[in-house]
Amino acid sequence: MPPKAKGKKDGPAKFADKENLARAETEVLSLQRLLELRSFEAVESRRSERLWRERNEAFSTALQHQREDTLDITSDMVRQHKAMQEQLARRVSDLEAQNKALKDALGEKDELINKLLAEAELVRKAREAEALEYQRKNEDIQLQFAQMLRDALDKMHERLAEKMLDK
Repeated sequence: MPPKAKGKKDGPAKFADKENLARAETEVLSLQRLLELRSFEAVESRRSERLWRERNEAFSTALQHQREDTLDITSDMVRQHKAMQEQLARRVSDLEAQNKALKDALGEKDELINKLLAEAELVRKAREAEALEYQRKNEDIQLQFAQMLRDALDKMHERLAEKMLDK
């Protein structure tokens, strides 16, 4: 402690020292509370910062996973798209080949039909010619038969006439 001053009185000085001591104690208590409050705030700030960093790290990790998932999905979709394009190209090629084969077969069938129609027309004409020939022969036979009948009738008339004259 500081040395006491000579010539000062104990009564009033003691009251001022007590008052100063009380003020100092109050100030110390106040500063201790302030220190506790600041310490609590510092601890809370560190805890909040740690939580914020953890959340930030979790969000960064989640974002990285999201990016990786998006990249995986995108690459998978691109692969599927290319596979579908190749499949469709093969299908188009197969259908074009099938269409060409069917057109060729249709052309062959058309040629065969035209050939058969031409043959049928020849057969029809031959039958018509044959029918006309039979019809002409039939008419000839009819004329010959008619002539024979006339000749026979004429002979019968002659004979009858001779018999009638003879009588």
